[in-house]
Amino acid sequence: MIKTSFAAVLAAVLSICVFTNHAHAVMTGLSTEELTKSSHAVITGTVEDVQSYWSSDRKTIFTTASIKISEVIRGKAVQNTITVEYEGGEVDGIGLRISDMAVLSKGEKILLFLKTVKSKKAEQKEDVFRIVGKAQGKYHIDNQGIARKSGFSVIDGKEVIDNEVSVETLINKIKGVE
Repeated sequence: MIKTSFAAVLAAVLSICVFTNHAHAVMTGLSTEELTKSSHAVITGTVEDVQSYWSSDRKTIFTTASIKISEVIRGKAVQNTITVEYEGGEVDGIGLRISDMAVLSKGEKILLFLKTVKSKKAEQKEDVFRIVGKAQGKYHIDNQGIARKSGFSVIDGKEVIDNEVSVETLINKIKGVE
């Protein structure tokens, strides 16, 4: 009886440990080619402003970031400044963090893979952009010209992700996608 109970408890604990390690990693890695093909635009730029707000039903927090475009690598962006919107943020001391979601910070230099969508903000009439592939669609560009990804986990496909690459190499790779 005790051996059977111990074996059952041990099996349950091991099952939880095995499945818990992979439970947080729900995305499949996306290659630069896949991100490019799924995007309406790929740009480099600088985050000028970031503001969070409640959804109209006050159940979700969204954030809009104003991005000053340095270069349109692929696709079209008709303005020099665009709005990127994503789920998550902080309003009045209440925060919402979405797993694997890209977060943008004021002053940050970035390369983004973007899709045009309708805004969740009721008073926003113009289309906004969403980052393709959550955090996989965002590169932070450092002062040495290196583009780095972070803030996400993948269950498979790690080998196809360009995590750290020179901006020049990355841009050439994006421009080479048919």
